[in-house]
Amino acid sequence: MTDLNNTNAGDERSQHTPDGETGSGDLDAAWAAFEAEHQDDLNDVAESRNAKRFEKHAQRKEKEALLSVDDLTADSFAKTGATHGPRDFTGSSWLDTDDVMDRYGDDFVPPNPKIGPVKKSKAVFWILLIVGVAGVIASVFLPSSTGIIGTVCGVCVLLGAVGLIAQHKGHSETRTDYFDDGARV
Repeated sequence: MTDLNNTNAGDERSQHTPDGETGSGDLDAAWAAFEAEHQDDLNDVAESRNAKRFEKHAQRKEKEALLSVDDLTADSFAKTGATHGPRDFTGSSWLDTDDVMDRYGDDFVPPNPKIGPVKKSKAVFWILLIVGVAGVIASVFLPSSTGIIGTVCGVCVLLGAVGLIAQHKGHSETRTDYFDDGARV
């Protein structure tokens, strides 16, 4: 190790000028001379393994969250009061749905969808489509009869798909009046 010796004699101080006075140009020139003199050493330090490891560590720290959930108070997530309800002005949070429903005595009843009778033509087209897809897949595993099975099942896929598309009427048939926009819960 090197000894840290004061190169100034006894009571002498180094000749630094305070900021704002003329003479800062001397420091800039001295620093530029130092950089020029030790450029190789500075490059070696900048390209060292420790410098690269430090750079990766600094980049990782920059990516870390600046705000943690622990830094937030409980009222950051659900405030109560007259202006904080999502769709009403009762002061209730959407997180308190069970309490609100219990308060008004409303029990939740799940919907009971009815699947009406299925048209026979639609069932036939679905069967053609499914059998056709299964047959095309099976024809890959039967190389001796790939041509026949692939052709027949390919036609089944086309007939089933075209039949289902032709029967599809869109989603507007469920509307009951002019003001019904089709939105369902």
